[in-house]
Amino acid sequence: MSSRVESLRAGRSSVSRNTQRRNERVSLRNNREEEEVIRVGPGTPSGDVFRQYWLPVECSANLTGGGRGGFTSANNPLRVQVLGEHLVLFRDGTGKPGLIAEHCSHRGTSLAYGRVEESGLRCLYHGWLYGRDGACLETPAEPPDSNFRHTVKHPSYPCVEAGGLIFSYMGPPNRQPDFPRYHQLFAVDGVRVTGNGGYVEQCNVFQAMHDNNIDPWHGEIAHGWFRGRPPVMTMHHGRNGQPATPTKFERTPWGTRMVVLKSTKHPGRYHYHETHTVWPTQRCNQEEGKSMKWAVPVDDYRTRWLTVDFYPFEDGEPSREAVKAMGSRFNIGHAENLPLDWAQQVGGWWNLGHPWRQGNIWEDEVAQQTQGSEERHFLPDWEKWHLGTSDRGLLLNRQVWREQIERVKQGLDPIGVSRGAAQDDLIRVPATNIHDLSWDEGMQLFNLTPEERAAMVGREPAWLACKPRGRGVD
Repeated sequence: MSSRVESLRAGRSSVSRNTQRRNERVSLRNNREEEEVIRVGPGTPSGDVFRQYWLPVECSANLTGGGRGGFTSANNPLRVQVLGEHLVLFRDGTGKPGLIAEHCSHRGTSLAYGRVEESGLRCLYHGWLYGRDGACLETPAEPPDSNFRHTVKHPSYPCVEAGGLIFSYMGPPNRQPDFPRYHQLFAVDGVRVTGNGGYVEQCNVFQAMHDNNIDPWHGEIAHGWFRGRPPVMTMHHGRNGQPATPTKFERTPWGTRMVVLKSTKHPGRYHYHETHTVWPTQRCNQEEGKSMKWAVPVDDYRTRWLTVDFYPFEDGEPSREAVKAMGSRFNIGHAENLPLDWAQQVGGWWNLGHPWRQGNIWEDEVAQQTQGSEERHFLPDWEKWHLGTSDRGLLLNRQVWREQIERVKQGLDPIGVSRGAAQDDLIRVPATNIHDLSWDEGMQLFNLTPEERAAMVGREPAWLACKPRGRGVD
């Protein structure tokens, strides 16, 4: 392309609506360079970045076996694919999870059909037995006095189980960071709801999460129609003649954030919305410390979502919201089960609200999964995109991601990686929705730096603590 625009200048930490010229068109890099960013397999630049973090690979409830329950035919390994690698997950006799390469180091038979035993996973073909650490424990066809098994080290990755999810670190062993102690995973005195681990989106992780999570404008149009309210079709003015919607995108100690102060149908009242992208692919929104979603690359073309919500007890009992979540979280739709003809499914753009109310389709997934063509293996044709001022958040995320690629190449830690942190401290990301604010109250929040906002978590002033929270704005 003739136009190659760096998204933001180095050292610039935020982008506000008024700093970019109206009607300015900007572009991503050419398709070849953008494809380099979305590749996640071993040895790829982005793949090396992802492998510096702990990533969830499965819901704990989906992995049976191990421990006091004994070993039965139900104790089957699970085939999983993460970052383009084909793996199997199992529990040994201790009940602890192990994640190892799917294909046996002997002659390549899939270990997904193996037998889980007290000390590990045995291949069905020649009986080689592997421990959680990839050690080859038995090679039955070899002579009893053979040391051959000691020459075999099957690929394996360490696992940590927390908050109803199984996490793994897939990077260099000498670079393994602290496991991040997020509030959602370790908080007590509440109800923890783990989302359905089978939801796979048919697009790369940047389409599924990075580009969407920091884009406030699609919310008014796409989500507005689905939720039965007329959308504000332009963000250059507010509702009912109220001031324009202030919006900013900023770097944070853990990634990036989007902050929006929205007008409502009530004159003089505003809604504060703050969403965080926690590197590498976590989304935090709603109330502080409640909801966290991980978008985990299956490969270059698919993304798997795993979710943990934590709902504090109310008077020692599960809240009404928690009970509702427990009844619905495991019934979410599967995007891969939708027909290829999206238009036929939804009946056209203006009718999207109907299937949404029946729980049949998600508007974000429709938009994201139709950006690519079959000829390009459903990758977008970025060279044809026309990006404007509304896409500044997307450009910020791209810039920050490229910076992490360079840091990892230099042997440095990417953003958000922690070493030697106090294990008693829980990480609380201040993402939230706050309703019924005056203009001055809203701008007071809007003008806080990420560090100032984080310092308020759990220590909010009285005027703010009493404000209603939660999804949606009217």
